[in-house]
Amino acid sequence: MAQADKYSIQNLKHDFPNDDVCLDYLFDTLHSRKCSCGGKYRRLQGRLQFQCSKCRFQIAPMTGTLFEKSTTPLTLWFHAIFIFSNAKSGISAKEMERQLGVTYKTAWRILKLIRSSLKQSDKKLKGDVEMDEGYIGGRFRSGKGNKKRIEAAAAKSVVLGAVERNGEIRVKTAQTASSITIGRFLEENIEKENTRLLTDESNRYDRVARSYYRLSINHKRNEFARGDVHINTIESFWGHIKKSITGTHKVISKKHLQSYLDGFVFHYNNRHSDKERFSALLGAVLQH
Repeated sequence: MAQADKYSIQNLKHDFPNDDVCLDYLFDTLHSRKCSCGGKYRRLQGRLQFQCSKCRFQIAPMTGTLFEKSTTPLTLWFHAIFIFSNAKSGISAKEMERQLGVTYKTAWRILKLIRSSLKQSDKKLKGDVEMDEGYIGGRFRSGKGNKKRIEAAAAKSVVLGAVERNGEIRVKTAQTASSITIGRFLEENIEKENTRLLTDESNRYDRVARSYYRLSINHKRNEFARGDVHINTIESFWGHIKKSITGTHKVISKKHLQSYLDGFVFHYNNRHSDKERFSALLGAVLQH
């Protein structure tokens, strides 16, 4: 990564040294300094509002954002966004609490609101697209020889994922990994034209992927790649999520899993530049 793409804590402190600068940034991002009446908006001294110099209409830039009704200083909010942006393997609320010096409840709420602002794009993937199903979470052990593998699988959450090579990724939770569910995911996320669909040997794709140019590899025969036909990219992503959950979050409930997945997807789709990722996250938070 080039030096110009990096974004450190020194850069953050330089760009947003105090709450006044942060508030000005919010206003300038969401509003215009020029009023429709011909006046200009200026900050009201001692208040979090801006007022027009002519019609005296007031705007509170924090209204409608995650920062509304929050007593946490904006500098701490921006610091939290910076930490989340750089935490590619996730960050726990306990760690956020330590770094910001706030209560656990505040740290948990900040992370929850940041994740809730991350929405996956509805733009379809194309080109070489790998697709696979994953099973994440659950504390049930399958036991020796996988004797209880059915119970262990039931305790896990089903996730469907597709990644465009050298492009973006889409990941969604699902009730089951049935052919109907897979077919719906395909229709919603992957283009049919000019696309090679790369999967494993599962027969659940046989009917629903007929309209796609599909190539597969056979794991049961210990085949993991045949030339450029493989699903190693999406499987590596599953491995990253599982290790991150085990090492950082310990356990994630099925109820909140999708919001955590949205966080991992955001980091993957903005992996090339720390600076651009921070800007993208800040933009997503403000448009929430």
